[in-house]
This record gives sequence, structure tokens and C-alpha cells, in this order.
Amino acid sequence: MVRARIMTAAAIIVVLVPVLILGKLEGTILLVAAFCAVAICELSGNLSALKTPLGRNLTLVVGFAIIGGFYFLPAHAVLAVVAVFPLAVLLLHFFLYNVIENTVESVVQMIFVLAYAVVPLAHAILLARLDLGIAWIFFVLTVASLGDACAFFTGKYLGKHRFSERVSPNKTVEGLLGGVVGNFLGMLALKVVVPELAPLWLLVPITLTVAVVAPLGDLCASALKRRMQIKDFGSLLPGHGGVMDRADALIFAFPTTYHFLILSGLAAPL
Repeated sequence: MVRARIMTAAAIIVVLVPVLILGKLEGTILLVAAFCAVAICELSGNLSALKTPLGRNLTLVVGFAIIGGFYFLPAHAVLAVVAVFPLAVLLLHFFLYNVIENTVESVVQMIFVLAYAVVPLAHAILLARLDLGIAWIFFVLTVASLGDACAFFTGKYLGKHRFSERVSPNKTVEGLLGGVVGNFLGMLALKVVVPELAPLWLLVPITLTVAVVAPLGDLCASALKRRMQIKDFGSLLPGHGGVMDRADALIFAFPTTYHFLILSGLAAPL
């Protein structure tokens, strides 16, 4: 499993790095759209009201519309997308009232999928629109991924004290601490590669914030899977599970980093 996990991670890096560096904003949109499409399919396949082709395809349509809003609209207008998409989902179900039998369940589950996966991941597009935006994308990916990797190996070989046996019995306190070390290693790596990214006094609190929210994203995903009685959301990524199993920390990290930068005044929304 460890070998498969490492090989899959290497394959992801081989794809992500050139697409982001060469494609910049457009590459980010392509990756977000692809990740969200797979995430929607994975979540829909595990939710009773969205298992049908109609439920899945409607969710995909609204998901792509949300991604388009994050790209085309001014950043200050993106809030309108977040506010309106649940109403759009409700309207779709109204017009298809005689087709979709489990209307309430379908509405709730569709809004959940879009709010949980698409809206947070689409914040990567807002990050990419900032000055040094691609560098900030790499910052989130590196800090969160190194934290996850260090947490995995520290927990596997040194973990003794379980963090939450009911939610995620494999998570340990030692693993969480190892993850924080990985987070800061990722921060230092990005600071070396992109010295103009931000001063260290600002990178430290951003990294600390990611160090808190990324494991929470992982734990939330674990809690969901236990409630849904599944081991993984999917099987696309050997050693990791599905896209949602790989992106659980990023779901929390992308919006947190973006809004931290905006609120701190380090970046201005475009």
C-alpha cells in the first residue's frame, strides 16, 4: 500500500506541476473542473438520491456553472454564486418535479455535494487570479500534501496514542504532530523557491492555519465515510482511494488560505 501511495503521489505531481506552471489560470480551471467532476461522481455514487444518471448529470451541470462563476465574475461578486446556487438547484427540481421522485432528498444531497466539494475547490481559481497566484496554489498543495505525508508516516511508524477512535481510529496524536512538521517543511520549501511570496512573519500564521484546518478536513471526510459505511469515496487513485479522499484537506485549505490573504491585506481580490 505504501508503494502504491508513493507511486500515485508521484504521478499526480507529474500531471499537476506542468499544467499549473504552463497553464497558469487556465490550467487551474482545467484541474479544478476535472477534480470537481470526479468528486461529484464519487459523492453522487454514494448518495441514494443522486445515484441516477439524471441526478449526477444535473449536479455536474450546476457544478460547472459554479466554476464558471468563480472564473468570469469579479471576486466580490462570487458571493452571489454561493448564495444563488442552492436556489438554482431548487428551481431545477421544481421544473423537473414529475421526473425526480425523491425531491427533498435530491435537493438536499445536491446542495451538499456542491457546497462540500465544488465551492471550496473553486477557491483555487480565486487564488490563481491573485498576484503570484500560481505560487499560492503551490503553497497550499505543498503545505497540505507534505503535512499529510508526514502525518501518515509518523503515525504509521511512531503513532501510539489514538486521536479519535470513533471517527478515525488510524489517526494518532503523533501523526498530527508529524503533520505540523510537514506543513512547515512545505512552507520553507516554497519560501526558498519563491522568495517574494510573503515575509516569514506572515507565512507562519498562514501555515499554522492550514496545519489546523487540513487535518479537520481529513477528519470530516473520515466521519462522513463512517456514516456512509464506506472505506473510500472512490478507487481512482491507488493507495489513496478516490479524488475526494485525496482532496479532503484541500477542501478546507484553499478557501482558508484565500480569505486569510484577503483579510490580512496581503492580496487584493481582482
